Amino acid sequence: MIRFAKQPAPLAALFALALSACLPQDKQSPAQERAGTEDTAAAIPQDMQGRWGLVPADCTSTRGDAKGLMTVEGDTLSFYESRAVLDAVAESDPERLEASFAFTGEGLSWSRDVVLVLRGDTLVRQESGEGASPEPLTYTRCG
Repeated sequence: MIRFAKQPAPLAALFALALSACLPQDKQSPAQERAGTEDTAAAIPQDMQGRWGLVPADCTSTRGDAKGLMTVEGDTLSFYESRAVLDAVAESDPERLEASFAFTGEGLSWSRDVVLVLRGDTLVRQESGEGASPEPLTYTRCG
């Protein structure tokens, strides 16, 4: 038999916790506060998503050696030996994204500011930060 009368405090705490879940939540997540937008806006623009190659062979390799392939999905850029997750968006529209990304690969982690510019079937990626490539990289959409 369970006796609740002798332990009203835990039962009251449980009731208060359950009731608080029903109240409206006004607080934003840290990612929303950084980006100043809702989670649905904190993604790479839809038209930039897909597979992009620096050279045509990056799009057709079946051996897993497409070192110039970049796959863009949701909030992630995936490369041959690394991936980057969207951290904070500075500017975004369907043809341009300026944001910071958290990179990981080969046992290392680093951050870079990245600008992506879409021009038809071409996507230009320019990075800034320590160790970034000084020249922009131009990708072509894989067919």
